[in-house]
Amino acid sequence: MSASHGSCYRCRKEVQVFGSRWCADCYYPGIDGDYDRYRDLLEEGYTRYQAKLMVGWADPPEEG
Repeated sequence: MSASHGSCYRCRKEVQVFGSRWCADCYYPGIDGDYDRYRDLLEEGYTRYQAKLMVGWADPPEEG
């Protein structure tokens, strides 16, 4: 039986390392700063999608 360490703040998968906010697939150097910027953008009134675009976590819509 494995103990859950919580959910990833980005994708909601189970976190493998106790005390981390990120799963192994989502973690990269600098993600904590990007997450802080994402939260700031939400507080400024941007939608979640707009905030994700601005921190590089979402692809822009295809024009066509």
